[in-house]
Amino acid sequence: MAQTSKVYVRILQHIEELITAGELKAGDKLPSERDLAEQLGVGRSSVREALRALELLELIETRKGEGTFIQKAGSHRLAEILAGFFLKDAKARRDLAETRKTLEADAVRLACTRADEEQLERLKFLLEQSKQRWSDGVIPVEEDIQFHKTLMQMSQNKLLLNIWRPLVEYSRAALIESLSREGRMDHAWHEHEAVYQAIAAGDEKAAVKAITLHLDNSIF
Repeated sequence: MAQTSKVYVRILQHIEELITAGELKAGDKLPSERDLAEQLGVGRSSVREALRALELLELIETRKGEGTFIQKAGSHRLAEILAGFFLKDAKARRDLAETRKTLEADAVRLACTRADEEQLERLKFLLEQSKQRWSDGVIPVEEDIQFHKTLMQMSQNKLLLNIWRPLVEYSRAALIESLSREGRMDHAWHEHEAVYQAIAAGDEKAAVKAITLHLDNSIF
């Protein structure tokens, strides 16, 4: 059982590496049991049991006569489960926070010259929606994520957005923890407001400073 558990984690890691390298995406066929066994240096029976575990989690599906495929509908859960393994490591959490801060700082800098009125209105709407949700006693996790996603979209750089997207899935649980801290939501809202105002004014220096402060004050 212990051996199967180790293989389960290693297969998850291997899939994540293939996805990161652009060699695999949701809906694609996984390497065969034999290939996985050879790539990981383990027995085929261990690989088979590990794949059964992944299938029970609805991360993969086996099609008779075709092979094993990554579930399209469950692709977001892959990120969540991977996060459970990788983000237990303090260095991994620091790397994630550092990478996200770098990406978002670049995005808001570009947004100062590229954002359109519709996107600015969406930021403003999300600020208002977030405040309303919080006043109703609900932690506005989705509004927070959408706010940051809109910042990335404002950069008009799809590669930045695509690199950023899985980082947020990895850190979703940490975001909830961060916003749940006493007094944090009020501060987070004002930090978002400062980012919005700086971008609306086209002030790159202020926008980068505001988003950097916001992410430094967040826990990931």
